[in-house]
Amino acid sequence: MDRINRWFKMPIGMQISNIGSEVGRAIRRKNENDEYSKINYAIKAIELIGLTKLDPKNIKRVKELNYCEIELIDYIFDNNSYGNDDESIMKFYNQWL
Repeated sequence: MDRINRWFKMPIGMQISNIGSEVGRAIRRKNENDEYSKINYAIKAIELIGLTKLDPKNIKRVKELNYCEIELIDYIFDNNSYGNDDESIMKFYNQWL
C-alpha cells in the first residue's frame, strides 16, 4: 500500500518518466536478445501503467494509457501489428522528460 501511495503522490510527468525508463530497458534487452530481462522490464512497465491508470488524478488519461499499454504489449510480446519501432514506442515517454 505504501508503494501505491508514493506512486499516487508523484506528478503524472514523473510517473510517465518512470514507466519510460522501464520501457527503454525492455527495448534494450529486446535488441540484445535477452528474453528474460526483456520480459521482466516490460512487466514492470505494464504494472506501472496499471498503477498510473488507477491514480484518481489521471482519470482523463486512462484512454491514452490504455493505448500505450496495448502498443507496448504488441511490440514486446506479440507480432508488432501496429508497426512500431523503438523510437515510436519511446516517443510518448520521451516527451515527459
